[in-house]
Amino acid sequence: MVSKRLNITVEEEIYEEFLKHASKQGIKVSTWIGAQMNQFNDEQQMLEEYRKEKRS
Repeated sequence: MVSKRLNITVEEEIYEEFLKHASKQGIKVSTWIGAQMNQFNDEQQMLEEYRKEKRS
């Protein structure tokens, strides 16, 4: 799988809080962001399919 490097901006307090909790579970920021993006994509795909079915 090819990865794309991205530069993101996050409020420092939010980032520090995330690291505090994520490090306890061994979660990396990039892994978590990737999982959230996958979840968002899945939700959008389901929504598109629902809209197509509703129009039919």
